[in-house]
Amino acid sequence: MLRNMIIQNTSRIIPALCVLFYFIVSASSCNKEVSVTPPDSPPPNGYIFINSNPPGFNIYLNNMERRRATPDSLTWLSTGIYLITLEKDLFKDTSISVSIVEGVKKSLFVDFTQDPSMKGNINCTSIPSNAEILINDSSAGLYTPCTISVMPGYYYIKYRFKNYRDDSVLTAVSSGNTSSANSILVDTALWQDYTTSNSGITTDILNCVAVDKNNIIWVGSSIGGYLSFNGTTWQTYYNSLSNTIDCITVDANNIKYIGTTRGLVVINSGTSTHEYGFKSSGLPDYHINALAVDNNGNCYIGTNASITQFPGWADYTPSNGAPITMPITSLVLVDNNNIWAGIMNYGIAEGFPLNSWQFYTTYSANIISDNITALAASPTGEVWAGFANESIFGNGLCYFDGSSWNKVYPIPSSSSTNTIFIDKNNVKWVGTNQGLIKFSSPSSVTTFNYNSTGLNITNVTGISQDSFGNIWIATSSGLFKYKGNH
Repeated sequence: MLRNMIIQNTSRIIPALCVLFYFIVSASSCNKEVSVTPPDSPPPNGYIFINSNPPGFNIYLNNMERRRATPDSLTWLSTGIYLITLEKDLFKDTSISVSIVEGVKKSLFVDFTQDPSMKGNINCTSIPSNAEILINDSSAGLYTPCTISVMPGYYYIKYRFKNYRDDSVLTAVSSGNTSSANSILVDTALWQDYTTSNSGITTDILNCVAVDKNNIIWVGSSIGGYLSFNGTTWQTYYNSLSNTIDCITVDANNIKYIGTTRGLVVINSGTSTHEYGFKSSGLPDYHINALAVDNNGNCYIGTNASITQFPGWADYTPSNGAPITMPITSLVLVDNNNIWAGIMNYGIAEGFPLNSWQFYTTYSANIISDNITALAASPTGEVWAGFANESIFGNGLCYFDGSSWNKVYPIPSSSSTNTIFIDKNNVKWVGTNQGLIKFSSPSSVTTFNYNSTGLNITNVTGISQDSFGNIWIATSSGLFKYKGNH
């Protein structure tokens, strides 16, 4: 019973204690101060709208980029003086101090076209001069040479001259500076070019050219086989030996002989084509570098090893105690059966008759180098030789006048001679790695390259002539026809 009474009293005491604790805490809280955070100040509301002519200037505020471009605005600015800088490619920077007052909307407009100091110049020159100037395809009413003042930007400057090909130059103009827009116009009365960008030719990297009896142009390429051009249509041919063609020649019966890096291709006067690989023929080596044909239907083939005759595969290796393997770089026939061979690092060999050889080297004759790269015969019987650019005596040409060798220097000293062609008028055409050289005498020389023609005539690899007198020039940047030799 006592236990029950204790439990009953306890149950009445606990709620009373809880009420008492609440009143004590409340009274204590009323005696303390309450902390209240003051309200935030409103943000600054200064404002400026910035615009420009032309638009698109990047906006800097106190030299800090704001990732905005005109037309645009800057907001949340406090009252004060600010430095606004406008920047744009090719324009000079412009900085302006502005006063901002909170609550006042301000505008800034900068017309750069009214500031003469913003302009730049284009110096327009052309060869020939007095060409009409067009700016972005609109006539400027001006002619070369001329200096034009314009706002900064990128401009297409086109030149137009009668009987010359139009040419355009893209130039960038910046404030306070003068840009050059120079052009050499192509004389279309003298030149025609065939490249992958303007004709049906399938490659620009060409190694040789020949013209057959029907004035069909045959061209050998580095990787694209050989091609023919009838004046209208291009046709490309491939073979099973190699599509790297180093030489082409045509005989009196209009048979085409094509030397590849893996053998010989023969195209008869009809459409019949035959291939002669290294293992399936009498070729002493598969890499053919040079070809020459006589009036009897024989083709002499210069390879990396020696010379052989087709048909019959008779061997005509030049020998004077030198190594059996003699890389033949060039061949030419004089008086039908007198063959001359250019040999890499061994000079020049003359075969007359074909099984009896006379050698000419830097030690035994007056030639510039033993590294022969080109041979040609003139209508008067002279033999001309070209060399790689490695001689300590300077580069040039040599010719044999029947009794001795003579040195001449009609080509730049830094040039290597790739090919020599002598036309029926005894004019020499020399293809070098720096352009085409034409001369009838060493004192009267014409150079054809970009600077003189406007065409990319640089590494000349082959030269030939059609029955109309046109000179065909194979290069590593396309085929060119020179019409000024008529």
